[in-house]
Amino acid sequence: MNFRSHWQPPLVQSLPPALREWLTDSGSLTQQLTKVCKQAFSVRLLQSGWQRPLPDESLLLDQPLGQLMFSREVHLLDGDKAEVYARTMVPKHTYQAMQARLETLGNRSLGEMLFNDPSLQRGEIEVACLQPRDVLFKLATRHLNELPEKLWARRSCFYLEDKGMLVNEIFLPSDKWSE
Repeated sequence: MNFRSHWQPPLVQSLPPALREWLTDSGSLTQQLTKVCKQAFSVRLLQSGWQRPLPDESLLLDQPLGQLMFSREVHLLDGDKAEVYARTMVPKHTYQAMQARLETLGNRSLGEMLFNDPSLQRGEIEVACLQPRDVLFKLATRHLNELPEKLWARRSCFYLEDKGMLVNEIFLPSDKWSE
């Protein structure tokens, strides 16, 4: 099992053409998906609570390895179809500052909260082509009936009033970005 995916800056020439804009756009993925959904856009909360982050998530957030973080995992849906699996990791100090906002999100979009906050700053976007051996691939596909050969993903840190969190967005098989 691979706990460290190969994340890198998005080199446009190496990205699948149908996914380039999705992977490199620095705006709200929620807003992008809402525009192209054939049915109603919604969010399905899969889990939220405290867990150990992956080693590269801890390193990116400059947190000690193995220190628990608040985690939120959701599917972004077009009707009943999961289009994106999103995993957010929130260090303890960020969680304490934003606890009420995070705990009341439920089936609402984190992106909506983030992009409506005037203090929002987004870090650099990184992309990865996830393989079945990658932990994030396994997490993203655990609710799928058929496993794809690979999945494309992006991640970046978001900062609200200088408090950081990491958002991973894994693009599930969809005709929206089929190659």
